[in-house]
Amino acid sequence: MKNVLRILVFLAVTAPQLSHACSVCMGDPNSNVAKGANGMVFFLLGVLGCIFGLLGTFAYQIYRHSKLPTPPHAELGDADAQPTTGLS
Repeated sequence: MKNVLRILVFLAVTAPQLSHACSVCMGDPNSNVAKGANGMVFFLLGVLGCIFGLLGTFAYQIYRHSKLPTPPHAELGDADAQPTTGLS
């Protein structure tokens, strides 16, 4: 596995003409492809922002509900339970 990695690194360093940048990076910045790629990047950033925002909101809801007192019906259910002792 190490030999394969070394060969790939060697090829990437010694043959830079084989790896060309895409037309969006090195092409005309005013082309339709570049505009579409920029729009896609900002759309995906928005999607990630929404996902992380929802995750943060969910974590805050869990935190907020963990600080609430125990509801009365849950307290009564725990008080009526008979403790089990031994093997009886």
